[in-house]
Amino acid sequence: MTTVITRFPVAATDDPMVYRVSDGQWQNGVVLSDFIPDAADETVMAIVSPADVRCVWSVLPDLEPRQAEGVAKLRIGEQSLGLVHSAARHIVDDVVVSATIAPAVMQDGLNRLALRGLNPDIVIPFGLAVDHAPDHIIKAEFDGMNVLRGERFAIPDEAVFRELLVGDAKVEAAAVDQTRSMLLAASDHPLLNLRDGLFAKRERKVLATAEQRKWIIRLAGAVVATTLLLGIVTLAKYWSATNTENERALAAAQKIDPSIQDIEQAESQLGRALQQKGLAQGRFAPLTAGLWRA
Repeated sequence: MTTVITRFPVAATDDPMVYRVSDGQWQNGVVLSDFIPDAADETVMAIVSPADVRCVWSVLPDLEPRQAEGVAKLRIGEQSLGLVHSAARHIVDDVVVSATIAPAVMQDGLNRLALRGLNPDIVIPFGLAVDHAPDHIIKAEFDGMNVLRGERFAIPDEAVFRELLVGDAKVEAAAVDQTRSMLLAASDHPLLNLRDGLFAKRERKVLATAEQRKWIIRLAGAVVATTLLLGIVTLAKYWSATNTENERALAAAQKIDPSIQDIEQAESQLGRALQQKGLAQGRFAPLTAGLWRA
């Protein structure tokens, strides 16, 4: 199993690093512009910078998880300036975490990844891919991004946010291996996924594999050939039966009139005989019975 992890691109000149993780081992990264997809790539996760996404924790008691998620999305949408794409996830007890991102930023990032053959299964804010600690704030860095993760906030590591939300709380920097471990864990069980609603991942439906299509074509060809063969056999039976009946009728007619040479002549003479007797074509049953008796 190979997991692909990259930063979510948000600008025309943005060329983030892309990493493959196989059996827990991180391979050397390459920039997105040099990335080549591989058939072994099973899960793709893109991490959004804290500067491009807003995360909010809400306490919504007395609501079912799905209802709480819906209410959280409505609230965070109402509190946002302008149109936003939002996602929400009930995490524990009455707590719901939600996140918003500008739809244009989301679409542009997905388009840039698609140009290099990447269709993320997970798009997650960096702060929600980092675990929180009960007694201190965690500072994490990845591919030029930095985040301060508290119990109920995930913010860029900037002086204004430290002053407003962190204050005198203890801040500890996560080691590179620790950050990578948390990112890999998030790819298995994401706390929240922005690939929701209009941006939900849509896979191309494959009704049959190449090998299955090959067998379907073969079976269809066999069905057509069998149908044609049955038709030919049936026609041959009809032709044979018709010839046999014509021969019998001709032999019976020749007993009455030896000058009759073929079945067409017998039919014409039969028609004339019916006319002479004043009978319609549909009333030759007695004459036919007499012909067979002869």
